[in-house]
Order: sequence, then structure tokens, then C-alpha cells
Amino acid sequence: MKKTNHNFNKLNSNYLNSIEKDINFYLLQNDSLILYFKDINFKKYSIINVYLKNIKTREVLKCISKVEDNRILIDLSNLKYLCTDYEYSIIVVMETLNSYNIMYPKFNNKDKEKSIISHSNTDNIQWYLRILENGKLRLSTIYLFSNISNNFKNEISL
Repeated sequence: MKKTNHNFNKLNSNYLNSIEKDINFYLLQNDSLILYFKDINFKKYSIINVYLKNIKTREVLKCISKVEDNRILIDLSNLKYLCTDYEYSIIVVMETLNSYNIMYPKFNNKDKEKSIISHSNTDNIQWYLRILENGKLRLSTIYLFSNISNNFKNEISL
């Protein structure tokens, strides 16, 4: 019988934690989403990645992102054509030397709008951010067909 040497200590040292964190404010503008968190210290994490997870298909898309103080800046420009058919939840994965934290941002301000539409840098795409009753964020894009009604009217008059 062959003896195998497994390193179980390394496997057990990694810890996975899932948390929801409140945001104070958000800004969706020109293919960028900025999330301002209430109480978080991003400096203690060595790696921070942002993902969009498709609610229906469970597909995960990695976003280009940057952390500054208590905010995360998410560049959505490369994803705008991929997000037109489904809604996506926002997931932030934060890594330290021996743990992983999966964070789900929430916004629980009752006075703020529950949905926002923002123009993309592309004329025919708009970003749509929806806030659920439980505060979770859902992101998608709307593809605008600007000339369809004009073309249809021209064809009818012929």
C-alpha cells in the first residue's frame, strides 16, 4: 500500500466567512459603480476582488475594481454587454493570509430610491441598479433600440 502525505494543516488554516455589510451611499455613473461602506477596514486584506453573480444561471463575472479607504470603485465597462438578460448580485471576496471573507453589500436607507438607471458610455446601454426590500443590490443593463420606432413608422408610410 502506497503511503500518501497530505498537508491537512494548510487546508484547515483557511477559513471562509460570509457576511453582509451595509453601505452608506452608492454612485452609479458612466460604467462605474462606487460603494461607500459604513464600517470596514480594507487595509487588513491582502487581496480584494469583486464579482457579479448571475441570479438565474449562477455564472460569475470578475470585475475590474479598486479599493480606496472605505469605498470600492467597480469598473463595469467590460461587462455592459454581458449583463442585459439577467440580474446580477455583487460579491466582494477579501483575502488575508489565512482566511477568505465573502461580503454581500446591502443598502438599507428607506428614504433613498429603490432603483436607479444610469447612462453608460455607450449611447444604447443603460445600467439598472435595483435595491431589494432586504437591502441587497441587483445590477443589470438595459439595451435601448433607439431607431426601431422611426424605421417602423417609415415602413408603414411607404
